[in-house]
Amino acid sequence: MANAKEILNNLETKLMEMNRPINTLNLKIEGSLLEKRIDRLFSELKRKKIHFRPKFYLTDTWGCPNKVPSIGIPFYYADPTLSAIEDELNGDLEDEHELMMTLRHETGHAINYAYRLFETQDWQDVFGKFTEPYRDFFLPNPRSREFVKHLYQQVGPFAGRIYAQKHPDEDFAETFAVWLTPRSNWRQKYRHWSAIRKLKYVDGLMEKIGPQKPLVTNGGLFHPIEELNLTLLEYYNKNEERSREKAQGYVDDVLHEIFSTNGKGEKRIPAGGFIEKNRAGLVEMISHWTGENTSSVEPLVEKLIARSKELELNLSPHRQSRKLIEVTALATTLVMNYVYEGKFMIH
Repeated sequence: MANAKEILNNLETKLMEMNRPINTLNLKIEGSLLEKRIDRLFSELKRKKIHFRPKFYLTDTWGCPNKVPSIGIPFYYADPTLSAIEDELNGDLEDEHELMMTLRHETGHAINYAYRLFETQDWQDVFGKFTEPYRDFFLPNPRSREFVKHLYQQVGPFAGRIYAQKHPDEDFAETFAVWLTPRSNWRQKYRHWSAIRKLKYVDGLMEKIGPQKPLVTNGGLFHPIEELNLTLLEYYNKNEERSREKAQGYVDDVLHEIFSTNGKGEKRIPAGGFIEKNRAGLVEMISHWTGENTSSVEPLVEKLIARSKELELNLSPHRQSRKLIEVTALATTLVMNYVYEGKFMIH
């Protein structure tokens, strides 16, 4: 049987606890790990003496809107719990190295759009027509030396770092990303490749436009997080009832039965603080009554405290004794269900 902490924080439990419209999850780039990655990207741009700094926003997929120099980042990168959920459900979460690779790539798009490079004849002579059809399926040559190798992609039976072959816009973004990457040693690595021509072009072009202000700085955003009103379960196409059945550590609904969110007429006591104040006595009493080790009881009490705080539950100061009995009875029942069924749930 899985230990209590693992059960209390299983995937479905996390999903249920965060299941509300995505635009109400208070997700921000500022203060998240994304901010550090973006700061690192800006340092790389500064080192290359590029004045332009792309704008970033949270959305539901990677990418710049069409010809707009702003970069959308999937919202789940702004929260470690959401990142873990995404990784467990889809298994394609980028690690720090891969995240930086994608940020450099998208910055290539943003610079292309900010300076309208794709409209110039010399850009088209090197990379091709920007107006070429953009297709998700294409026939790459994995052995081609006309393109740099950067982002990994699978197209039908072909897999590898072939993304630059998709479209002239992607070719430029991939070439820029390789050029920008610290210690990429592109001059040496690509010296015998036809792609060296593109890299040298980007090198000269960035030296020319780097100090210049961009021609375009704003534009319409694609699915900004403020517009993402799907709940988390809807986003992942999960059935709420089935998810609730699998959420073995979900206690929000039973806590709502004990405590209130909108008490009136008196100074209310925060429920999280109330349980925290009585934590030692609760753990000792529940462990004694159930015969279960405190190592299984303590994570449950911690969960009740954390969720009560997150939900901003409260109680009347005149009902503390009664509420303590109710919390004790609830926790005892949950622990007994864990002992006999391996899950903290009330049917």
